[in-house]
Amino acid sequence: MLTFNHFLMAAVLIATAVVHSPVRADTSGLEDMVRNGTVAVSFRYRLEHVDQDGLPESALASTLRSRVSLASAPRAGFAVELELDDVTALGSDRYNSTVNGRGDYPVVADPEGTEVNRAQLDYRRGSLHATAGRQRILHGSQRFVGNVGWRQNEQTYDGLRVQWRGAAATLDASYVNRVQRVFGPDDGAQPADWDGDFTLLRGSWSPHPQHTVAAFAYRLDIDPSRAFGSGLTVANANQTLGLEYNGQWRALTFAASWASQHDIGDNPGNFRAQYHNLEADWALPAVNLRAGYEVLGGDNGVGFRTPLATLHKFQGWADAFLVTPGEGLRDRWLGISGNRGVISWAAVYHDFRSDRRSQRLGRELDLLLGWKVSPRLSLQFKLARFDATDSGYRDTDKAWLIAELRL
Repeated sequence: MLTFNHFLMAAVLIATAVVHSPVRADTSGLEDMVRNGTVAVSFRYRLEHVDQDGLPESALASTLRSRVSLASAPRAGFAVELELDDVTALGSDRYNSTVNGRGDYPVVADPEGTEVNRAQLDYRRGSLHATAGRQRILHGSQRFVGNVGWRQNEQTYDGLRVQWRGAAATLDASYVNRVQRVFGPDDGAQPADWDGDFTLLRGSWSPHPQHTVAAFAYRLDIDPSRAFGSGLTVANANQTLGLEYNGQWRALTFAASWASQHDIGDNPGNFRAQYHNLEADWALPAVNLRAGYEVLGGDNGVGFRTPLATLHKFQGWADAFLVTPGEGLRDRWLGISGNRGVISWAAVYHDFRSDRRSQRLGRELDLLLGWKVSPRLSLQFKLARFDATDSGYRDTDKAWLIAELRL
């Protein structure tokens, strides 16, 4: 199986061939790529409080993510990008990071550690863009494939990605052999990485500038691990096929999607589940009104799964449903948002029920207030309150204070 080291070695060899003459060593090209490159530094501080029924302690996680991003200037279509992240807990670690062993506290999945977040070789020529190495991959709304940018340790992918963009159509194909998960860089209660064969395909067509149709196919064949049970590894292996539509009529934006999923590889489950989503956004002069109805079906005791998604964006900020119940899940939600100058705000209400039998699982209220202090500094305050109405879930209150500085 190809590994990240193979991809990185290939990237170095290609870059070396580009910037060196076959007759004599010439480092001027490499020097120009470095000299004309860019350096970006950012810091994100987050104070996260979690109060969850059934646990003796409330969590208070004070963490800082420091990031350095290096990008070379292009040469002959090639460019190199390198990004390093460090996550540090400031003060006492009164939270369960999934690595620190603090099981008496609620989970805040921001383990400490330093790692290479991205190390990629890019090639661009006309409508073609190819990327080899460790990279972030985002598809559409990130409902199926994303970078989980909400957590301090970003999810990135080791592999090869090829994108083509035409006047009215796009194609996006990736092969990934390792997923760097948010629980890293070290194993804990969760595996830091998933190894396997991941094929991510997506194509879109825009017959009109305000209407787009997309099709996607995802095959996630996850390798088993001796250190972790199937529930944390191969039970997430699946193949998903789906369609998506996004359109706009004046002030109304509309989205609809459908997908079908079944087990593959070493997944011990035997299921075939469906996914449906409808949502609308109405832009009024002072506010935006949003509404949605999302259904993740269940079959044979297994719920529809999206293990590579940016899950915090969906089904409530309390993250009560990171794994879909075996009976499936229906999420009816309403939202309102707006901004006034540098101040932004939002409120979202969710009603959760099982797909089968329509059993009430809980309801949630999410609130957000943001302040863009300057082009480089932003502040955000968020609240989430999940009230469980089923014994399988716990009442959960979460609050966040976030400051992000980009230099």
